[in-house]
Amino acid sequence: MKLKNSIHAALLTTALIAGTAAPAFADGGPAVSTADQAVATVQKATGTTDVAPDSTTGTVMATDRGVVTVTTPASAEGRVTVAASDGSAVTMTLPAAVNAAGTTSAAGTTVYPNAAAHTDLATQATVDGGARALVTLKNADAPTTQRFDLGLPDGATLVADGTGGYDIVTSANGAGAVARGHIDAPWAKDANGNAVPTSYSLDGNTLVQTIETGPDTAYPVVADPHYTWGIISGTVYFNKEETKVLALGGTVVSWLPHPAAVVGGRSLAGIAGYAVATDQCVKFKVSPGLVPLSPAAAVAGSGTYSGSAGDGYCR
Repeated sequence: MKLKNSIHAALLTTALIAGTAAPAFADGGPAVSTADQAVATVQKATGTTDVAPDSTTGTVMATDRGVVTVTTPASAEGRVTVAASDGSAVTMTLPAAVNAAGTTSAAGTTVYPNAAAHTDLATQATVDGGARALVTLKNADAPTTQRFDLGLPDGATLVADGTGGYDIVTSANGAGAVARGHIDAPWAKDANGNAVPTSYSLDGNTLVQTIETGPDTAYPVVADPHYTWGIISGTVYFNKEETKVLALGGTVVSWLPHPAAVVGGRSLAGIAGYAVATDQCVKFKVSPGLVPLSPAAAVAGSGTYSGSAGDGYCR
């Protein structure tokens, strides 16, 4: 069976390279979409103003969070990589069925035509120091569930941001988890530029995107996971134990003021107490380098959040 599958995969790859489609990938149109068609479809959906130059050899960008290197793969089974100046990186695989070779446009979009059934794939480095992994559903037979495996640094995890995306968090100097990267809320557009409903879920460290096409959807449909890494400021999340300590007036980290300090009738202890009572956790907006917050800044930047299995630090 393994030999049979290997022969099938080899024949399929050869067929795609040669410009003839294997039966399982036939879509009733041209056997294989050209790279130019794939590029045009993607760039119509994304535009090119925020696309960085060819990143298949690594594009180094200076951002407000330091120097970031974005590398997109030369072929569809490679990994998209966003690396911070400290050497840490977050990687993402594409939902490829065959290792289609990439072709890069003048604007910097790399496309992998027919990398999966009825599907083209693409990647872009973005000028904010992030990366896009794009899926083009060419017709109604294309899979509407796409899976992107994430490679996270040791100790990093994902926390739902409440708007459809995820923060990528690591330890915040001994307590809490600080956001160092972000996966934007997903989007999808049809051939007419209309939004197509889409959402994320997590399966371990696999980001799963579901695209809700329907009878009125105009194909092709382009969908876009976009992520960044290397942020040194943003949001710090506390877990349930740390939230309880704050609620009881205890000190968790040196950069927070005393929990009992009252500002405008509110205190961190009171906010944390509410979180405990509602089975939630607290989070704080922080400054670069985790500079100590004043009582007013801590209270104003505080909030609560809840976690669920597989996608939260609140546990």
